Amino acid sequence: MAVSPGLFRTLLLAFGLAASCQRCSHGFADSRPVQGAIVVNPIRAVSFGGAQFRLSEAELEARVRSVISQSAVFAEASSSAARQAVANISLFVDTVGDGAHDAPAIGVKVRLRVSIRPQGAAPAHFNEDMVGAGELPLTQADLGSIPSVYQRLVGRTAEDLLHAYIARQKLWTESPGEVAKALASNDSDLRLEALNIIGARKLREHIPAVVRLLTDDDESIRDAALGALVDLKDRTVVKALAESRPMRDTREMRKVLDAIAALGGQEAKDYLAFVAETHDDEEIRVMAAEALERLKKQATLEQPTR
Repeated sequence: MAVSPGLFRTLLLAFGLAASCQRCSHGFADSRPVQGAIVVNPIRAVSFGGAQFRLSEAELEARVRSVISQSAVFAEASSSAARQAVANISLFVDTVGDGAHDAPAIGVKVRLRVSIRPQGAAPAHFNEDMVGAGELPLTQADLGSIPSVYQRLVGRTAEDLLHAYIARQKLWTESPGEVAKALASNDSDLRLEALNIIGARKLREHIPAVVRLLTDDDESIRDAALGALVDLKDRTVVKALAESRPMRDTREMRKVLDAIAALGGQEAKDYLAFVAETHDDEEIRVMAAEALERLKKQATLEQPTR
């Protein structure tokens, strides 16, 4: 059965940094890990429409290896490197659907994990734990070709995950202009990566764009923008931070107060003192007072010693 690319509907569901949330200020060009093992974990037999079959794990591994080798996202192994970091790649595949409905569809969930060994030997952004899903609607006439169709669906979903991972890794060494394009992308994962990069690489020219994202509809984008501004250590954004979240939302206010305390400076001190003294919510007053105390302690530690 010929299956057009339009039948494949692949949705990237989520991604996260698996090993560490620490941002690294180094681009990967000088500290890339080498490609390590590529492991497709054993895939259970697929039961669909009354039939049972198995996927070819070797075929899926070959597709993964081909995408990785063409990407140049990892470094070449070097005999002179005494302790070169290694990126190990694992895939986990689960079937969704059993073909028992009148309008059958077969789906797949693929998990991609990239883990660096030894831990901390390469920038933290190389570690990934991503999940993607693909679904293929079927007709009764298609059921006889399910094994080959499903194998292609699984491979396509895995490739989509890999391409998304590669795009984010390559962004770390792109020009500020390319980072700006990613920041304006419709892809929320790419926008998050761009915010991480702006903070890590100290791309101060993007501060106005980052400030605008403090009120984005996506909470993860808002929080990443907050983190990027703290990383940039620009105290001129204190007022923008103070105005970015609802003053009566305790959870959101905690984030803002912590960020303002981390930035420090007189304006931050004045704002925290004002909230601690005048806010009508006791919990928020206490949070502001605690943030102010942290700011003062940090300022004392940063004072030069004679």
